[in-house]
Amino acid sequence: MSKLGRYSADRKKIETLTADKTVEVSDCGTLFILNVATGLTASLPNASDAGNGWWCKFVVRTAPTSPVFIDATAGDGDNIHGVGYCVSGSGADGGNFPDGTNGSGVDRITLHGGATSRIGDQVELVCDGTNWYATALAFNVNGITYD
Repeated sequence: MSKLGRYSADRKKIETLTADKTVEVSDCGTLFILNVATGLTASLPNASDAGNGWWCKFVVRTAPTSPVFIDATAGDGDNIHGVGYCVSGSGADGGNFPDGTNGSGVDRITLHGGATSRIGDQVELVCDGTNWYATALAFNVNGITYD
């Protein structure tokens, strides 16, 4: 009997994105590394196809000069619900995303390029078969928005 060492206990499935991506149901559990100087679009699978417990995460490796979009399918419509947090800012807008979904679904998450984008900005998505639930972390206020 062989043993698996602890080194593989929580090893992630990683895919580097350098161009547009249609995310497949088989991509469940993937950490997508965004390594693109200009923007791209990642299209999620239908929530009903993805099913309960499907998840993925997007992390910025190269800060893009133009936006990165994470889109729900046209058939899903406005079914992305999310919360977020930023670590910079001042006054009233420090420490939050001013346009979080607040109970109303959206069909797009935008990781803004240019001056608001930072290496390490990230969005994690989990599906329940009907809706997508997003948790976003950005360095700058408005670095990631729900549109």
